[in-house]
Parts: sequence; C-alpha cells; structure tokens
Amino acid sequence: MSLATPPRRRVELVLVPFMAALCMAFIIGAIVIDRDSGACPPSNWHNHIALTLAGNQARVDEAAAITACTGARCIPPAPTFAKNASAGNGLLSRQEDGSWLFTVGSVPPSSVTFRTFDVAGNMLSQQSNVLNWTRVGGTEQCGGPMGTMRVVVRVP
Repeated sequence: MSLATPPRRRVELVLVPFMAALCMAFIIGAIVIDRDSGACPPSNWHNHIALTLAGNQARVDEAAAITACTGARCIPPAPTFAKNASAGNGLLSRQEDGSWLFTVGSVPPSSVTFRTFDVAGNMLSQQSNVLNWTRVGGTEQCGGPMGTMRVVVRVP
C-alpha cells in the first residue's frame, strides 16, 4: 500500500486554495482602488429656491416679507422683522421681478414651510413644500450643486 497522494488530490490541496487567495486579493484590491483617492473638496456652491407668489393679486402686492422654515429653524428667525423689512436679507432676498430667492447652502433641505407677511407683520399665507432636488454638478460621492428649485406660493 502506497501512502502517496494521487495527482488529483494534490491539485485540490494546492491549486484551489491558491486560486481562492488570488481571487480574494483581486477583490480586496478592487475595493481599495474604488475608494476615493482623497478627501472631498470643501463645498463652494450654494443651492437656491426661486419663490414666486401667485393668487389674489391685491394680496400678492401686499406681501412685504417671507420666512422660510426647515423644521424649527426659520430664516429670518422671527416674523417681527416684517415691519422693518424692505428687500429681505442675504439668505432670502426679493428680486427685481418681484420673486424671492432663498439661498439654502450646500446641503439643501427636503422640505420648507414658507410664510408671507404684509408690512404690518400679519401673515398672509403659509405653505409647506416637499422638495425633490436634482444634482447638476459634482459627484455622487462628494455631492455637488443642485438645480434651482422653483416654488409657487399661493396667496389667498
């Protein structure tokens, strides 16, 4: 009786583990190479919501200020600003054509509640919007600028 391993058995004991190790090395290498080659650059873009008022034209003309709220945070922070507001602030500003531009930064909100006020600070309307943003630049991994979201706020 011979104790020698048959040739087929040698292939199973040597070649199969070697091929498995080679495949694992290839998979791990692909995963490492697929990782980003460096950190994402700092965001240098701002996303915007273009806001238009529609509805009763007399009431639309009375609109002197708007607040935009995401969760509990509002810009501007309180409606008392409406008595003194003329063109808004840096984040929410009135445009020459009568529309409003809301700058939301590089991470846009998924929903916003808009409130319109007259010069006396009385609320004219309130409307919540769910926003579905579309990225128009950058990468999926590092993000990028979104297309300007257009919202129409109805004023009764």
